[in-house]
Amino acid sequence: MYNYKKILFTTENICWGGSELLWSKTVVELVSNNFKIGICIDDRLAIPDEINILQSEEKLKVFKFSNADLSFYKRVLNRCLPYKNRFKKKNERLSFILNFKPDLLVINQGYNFNGVDTMAFAVRNQLKYITISHAVNEGLWPNIVLRKKMRMGFENSVANYFVSADNLVVTQNQLGFFLDNAVVIRNPFNVSHSIDLDFPIQNDFHLACVGRYDFFAKGQDVLLQVLSSEKWKKRNLIVNFYGTGNDLENLKDLINMYQLNNVFIHPYTEPIDIWRTNQGLILTSRFEGLPLVIVEAMLCERIAIVTNISGNTELITDNLNGFIAAAPRPEYVDEALERAWQQRLNWKTLGTNAKKAIINQIPENPALIFADKLVAILNTI
Repeated sequence: MYNYKKILFTTENICWGGSELLWSKTVVELVSNNFKIGICIDDRLAIPDEINILQSEEKLKVFKFSNADLSFYKRVLNRCLPYKNRFKKKNERLSFILNFKPDLLVINQGYNFNGVDTMAFAVRNQLKYITISHAVNEGLWPNIVLRKKMRMGFENSVANYFVSADNLVVTQNQLGFFLDNAVVIRNPFNVSHSIDLDFPIQNDFHLACVGRYDFFAKGQDVLLQVLSSEKWKKRNLIVNFYGTGNDLENLKDLINMYQLNNVFIHPYTEPIDIWRTNQGLILTSRFEGLPLVIVEAMLCERIAIVTNISGNTELITDNLNGFIAAAPRPEYVDEALERAWQQRLNWKTLGTNAKKAIINQIPENPALIFADKLVAILNTI
């Protein structure tokens, strides 16, 4: 029997990444429930083939909106026109949301504040909505205006989902009250939950630093500064960078500046191919949600060396299945990396510990679990 409940997914992001996996995989799970599903995204965001196929089969509707600015001609005219008569950008997304008339609006945001205007719009138009927050930066504290918007948005949501417990705690501190409607969820990942990958035996020891080249968030500069010391240059440690991003040239410049001959840059590489050749992960992030790459590395029986920020340490036990640097500062990363180096002959055993730990903490299909939560909400509306 056809289900006439309508659910609309919208994301604040313009680039595809880990923040898009949960909602997109959940859409695939929900199609079988016969809900009327809509997706509203920026036209710069490339969506995966599985979503395009479902759209071609008319199992869901994808609407792409543009945030393009007014034409040069209209901007010039606006200088001469009184405010009420000026040309204004049409918000195509908000119009689509109203026309779709969703029973539930899913607002996906990269940080914990990107979607506050969409939340306010939903409140004004009496739309039921939930939020998903994928990262929180303790260095970006909201001013009084943003804080009020966040409070209103989170308070009026049916539920607020966070990908790590730490992100929830920091958000509550930013808001100044406890969120009774908050839930910690897990993101889907890009390797099999039951993957069985051989441990690579090589003459050198290889660590992978995986993630977009964005020093502000990912802190690759911290790692390169650590590796610039003579002790690391003399050791047979190889660090492989995998990813893309705006700081690629900066990454190359620092490698050249520090004369690092044991550091190599690779383009985006499939996770399973990364872990076929690397014995561990190293992340020196300044803020996160809960990185998928940690989950994937641990599932592949690889150690993780991470900074103690956001959700990084919620899956790792220091010295048992990974190593934790106290903060994203060179002296702390060096200390954690040194401890890992002294245990380098035990990385395989520690990786086995990592696999045992992660399979007990991360469900095999997080998207199905999240889909069930949304169905439960829809059934009460």
